[in-house]
Amino acid sequence: MNLRKSLRRSAHVLAVAVAVGAGCPESTAAQVTGAIEVHVLAASPDGPADPSRAPSPLFGASVTARPSGYTASTDENGVAVLRGVPPGWHQLEVAAPGFETAAIDVAAENGRTAVVRVALTPTPIPLSGIDVSVGRDALPAGSVTVDVAELPADVVDVPSAVDALPGATVVRRGGPGAPAAVQLRGSGSDQVLVLLDGVPINAPVTGVADLGTLSLDALERITIVPGAQSSRYGPRALGGVVLLESRTADRTSAAMTAGAGSWSSRELTGNGSWVSSGPWGVSGSAQWSRSDGDFPYEVPAFRGGGEADRANAAHARIGAEASAVRKGVVDLTLRAHAMEIERGSPGTIAQPSLTGEQRERRIGSSLRATAGDPVRGASLFAAVQAQHAEYVDTAPPFGRAYEALTRVRVVETAGEGWWSRGALGVRGGIEASRMAIESDALASPTASVGELGVWSRLDLRPATRSRGRISAGAGIRVDAHELVDGVTTSPQITASYAYGETRVDASWSNAFSPPGVGDLFFQEGVLVEPNPELRPERVRNELSLSLRHRWTLDFGLAVEGRATAYRADVDDMIQWFPDFRFVWSPRNIDVSRRGIEVGSTFETTLWGRSHTLAVDFARSHVAYRDEALTGQLPYRPELTLDASLSLALSPGTLTASARHVGARRSVPGSELNELAAYTLLDLGVRLPLKLGVAGGALDLAVTNLLDERAALLVDYPLPGRGWTVRLRLNRNP
Repeated sequence: MNLRKSLRRSAHVLAVAVAVGAGCPESTAAQVTGAIEVHVLAASPDGPADPSRAPSPLFGASVTARPSGYTASTDENGVAVLRGVPPGWHQLEVAAPGFETAAIDVAAENGRTAVVRVALTPTPIPLSGIDVSVGRDALPAGSVTVDVAELPADVVDVPSAVDALPGATVVRRGGPGAPAAVQLRGSGSDQVLVLLDGVPINAPVTGVADLGTLSLDALERITIVPGAQSSRYGPRALGGVVLLESRTADRTSAAMTAGAGSWSSRELTGNGSWVSSGPWGVSGSAQWSRSDGDFPYEVPAFRGGGEADRANAAHARIGAEASAVRKGVVDLTLRAHAMEIERGSPGTIAQPSLTGEQRERRIGSSLRATAGDPVRGASLFAAVQAQHAEYVDTAPPFGRAYEALTRVRVVETAGEGWWSRGALGVRGGIEASRMAIESDALASPTASVGELGVWSRLDLRPATRSRGRISAGAGIRVDAHELVDGVTTSPQITASYAYGETRVDASWSNAFSPPGVGDLFFQEGVLVEPNPELRPERVRNELSLSLRHRWTLDFGLAVEGRATAYRADVDDMIQWFPDFRFVWSPRNIDVSRRGIEVGSTFETTLWGRSHTLAVDFARSHVAYRDEALTGQLPYRPELTLDASLSLALSPGTLTASARHVGARRSVPGSELNELAAYTLLDLGVRLPLKLGVAGGALDLAVTNLLDERAALLVDYPLPGRGWTVRLRLNRNP
């Protein structure tokens, strides 16, 4: 009887439910939606077995639910929230540039929030054009970074590492160890600010940073920030900024590299780090290298033709770095570095010298104290640096023997703070520096230059909506420089829109660069004189627009496309010209800059291994706006093309890279003696090794495989085909 009543009651309830469902067709869909909170982490490249490198939050990763299509992006804490998700199982695809895409199944429940954690594994080769951040200071859109440990075998020094990055052109004056300077977006080398651990290494007299004095094995990361960046970094950032970071102790390890190559090149480097179970970590490295440097070259027809030897091109370098880190309520980082290089000064091929020599020393240290977290905090920075450069020629081909000496001492201090709440972020800081110069090349043997800059930036990053996310920022910097009258204001406005795998970035900015000490106060000589009336160089109303999209195809192929267009006119650019007396001196001249950069990266996985192809094309038109001069500026290649291929094979990794540099003018306002375009092809092979408890790799590389006889600058030929062999051993307990 009780069973019969229970069945009758159940049937009645079921009938009512059916009737309600029939009367309200949407009732089954009226369940309360849920949410999925995804914490995305960047896993250690060494895998979860390495406890010293805990995963860190990953900003800007995209999370997409299939098949519903709900999407979100992670915030600065690595958290993305999918809201309004229907109950049931969903497959989440988590992707970020430079990391392998992950997929995970998650169940959404009525009115509840499901929390999951996903750790993305870094891909072996970084994509070009991705946005990165160093420390807590996010970098602008279009910034490109590369970890030195991930560079392919055919990248043999700092100049070649920078030259391989999109938008950069390195001007070399010879072979291994020779002076080398970087140009960004058609700018001059003195318009690019190069910072080593936050301290400028640009020469005070010329304003140019010599990449040939640096050791690649002493660096951990190289970052390029293109475009006018004075709103954040101050003077000399008209064309962009190159950020160089030395190694820091992040785990206990030891490594050694021994190498040899053509032109009697030899090198030996070692580095190690130790991280305690407590707050301390220390690291250090030392490098030694030398090369005879002499090589044959083809003499241009207008110099008489034929073949000659580039003599007196030897170099020897020794350097060391050390750092100590203490983690706590206040994180402390102490760094110190020292370097000495001796090079022959072979001169131009029109005026070769067999007795010229160059000696340069650089020593410095810095201390940074940081307190807080990514939401709010502050840091203090102090650095001192001393440079010593000496140029000697006892028997030059023309003129009298000379000995020029330059000594520089730099003291720099800076403070910075940041605060964020919700979608709003604020940063700001103050920087001050004093540079004392003693130089035989100046009209006055001593000079002192000071600078004070104050900057701030406001960022607005609303939460991601179903139609994407729009973010914007505005920054401004005010500089008082002793070589410029009054104060200079450098504003910047940025905006971006991101939807799924598509991102659009736009920026407007101004920048300035003071005249160089050498331009203003160079010691007057034969057919050379300074110009104390020079005005500072200024970039007004630089506009930049970039687009990036990534496709992930079903058959294991991922494609990233990117394009950037910019306009960045320069008022009062400083150029050296001869007057009617054939006396050379600097003067101000207006220049227009227009450019486009287009690139694509293809990644695929075949036979369980990753393969990558990257192609980047740049056209930079840098022309005079002066009525008396027309056309492209000298030594600004209008067209450049870079292509790199990486194949992960069973014994190791094969890489090939090609760089095409277009024709270049060598005379202002004229196509006379225009230099022909050239293409350089490099090949590299990396073979992993396991020797007992140590791992490592054997790197084999051939540079300029086609033996192209080229010169980016007239009278400064580049070497032909070369080779290097490097044995790298490391041990990570």
